[in-house]
Amino acid sequence: MLKKYRMRIILTCIVIILPMLIGIMTWDSLPESMATNFDWSGEANGWSSRYFAVFGLPCMILAFHFLCVFSTLLDPRKKGIDSKMLLLVFWICPVASWICAAVIYANALGIALDTLAAVEIFCGVLFIAIGNYLPKCRQNYTVGVKLPWTLNDTENWNKTNRLAGWLFVLVGFLWIMAVFTGGILLPTAATILAAVIPAGYSLALYLGKRGSEE
Repeated sequence: MLKKYRMRIILTCIVIILPMLIGIMTWDSLPESMATNFDWSGEANGWSSRYFAVFGLPCMILAFHFLCVFSTLLDPRKKGIDSKMLLLVFWICPVASWICAAVIYANALGIALDTLAAVEIFCGVLFIAIGNYLPKCRQNYTVGVKLPWTLNDTENWNKTNRLAGWLFVLVGFLWIMAVFTGGILLPTAATILAAVIPAGYSLALYLGKRGSEE
């Protein structure tokens, strides 16, 4: 399985670390301390050294990328993961790496960029993509609503992940709408509910089925 995706792994890793080249080329123009953390209003509230911003952050994203990709490819039930969802797993970190680089370098170089809007759009597109393909994934240990009741009952898995998919798409649209409304309270609350509601629904299905069997 790893050999099958070797070229994709190499390509995505290269994409993740490519922003380092931007840092190297603009090194003399970058400040010694660079903003690497931003609050919900898009204002910088955390700073790191130039070395960490240019080299450390991409390496951290690369490490997380390895964790996501290899845990997915080594899943004993990996055949249950939809091929498009697998493609999404491969490209989440590379895209995130470039968005982080754009936000950090733009801020450091004095280029006007709506940091909050960039994050909201990324979150929105990501939730919509995940929500679209989540119902298509069969039982596995990596992607989906993974609970004891879903992993042991195909019907429970399918119903729970179908609901989660619809909720994720809704949350995605709310994050994109936040770019125009200027409020993040609603999409933030919706994100929390989208994580909690499917778990509660899954448990209710399990208890209902167990009760009918007794």
